[in-house]
Amino acid sequence: MLLYPLGITRRKDVALAAEQSAVERVAVRWVLAGELAVAAIDPPQGPPKPLEHAAALEAIHRRMCVLPVRFGTVLGGEAEIRSLLESRRRDLLERLDRLEGTCEMGLRIELPERPATLPHLSLVASSSVSYLHQRRAHYQGQDALSARAHRKVERVVRELHGTYREWRRLTPTPPCVVRLAFLVERKHIAAFQQRCQASRRERPGEQQTVLGPWPPYSFV
Repeated sequence: MLLYPLGITRRKDVALAAEQSAVERVAVRWVLAGELAVAAIDPPQGPPKPLEHAAALEAIHRRMCVLPVRFGTVLGGEAEIRSLLESRRRDLLERLDRLEGTCEMGLRIELPERPATLPHLSLVASSSVSYLHQRRAHYQGQDALSARAHRKVERVVRELHGTYREWRRLTPTPPCVVRLAFLVERKHIAAFQQRCQASRRERPGEQQTVLGPWPPYSFV
């Protein structure tokens, strides 16, 4: 019997330690092993859909601390899940302790004043000299984008200091876009959002989108 794990939590935090219950109208099976528990989907027909997986996981996260499991992970039944939990017991409990009371907030920033043209590196050029000029212009453009993105990240991280525990820059991203993830304590979510709003008001030409709160996908 294949099971699709959603996330790992503490056994004591599971509100109803029944074999199955419904989360966001998705049938969830709780697999218990010592101090740990896994919420898993046991779909009657094929694997769960991405939105079903995300909705059920976020509903669980609203009630308890949970370590998200990557979508598409498949395990061969409850015995395999229990074996995994027992083999990694100490590490998983330490991670749960570290993430207790937190969520992930995302920040998507589109860099202003995009270059009019970002040269495309072509394999065909009229001469070796023009090819070298083209290649140099291409990499100079890439370097300029990277430098602007780095300055933007430094500024945002500095301005939001005090509202988060950890931060990470997410990749890959489209050109001229910066994606950041912040590990934020639930009690500081409002302060984080307000700080982002103040930053956006100070820079009206900047496209900045705040996302979340989510389970701490980027910090597991």
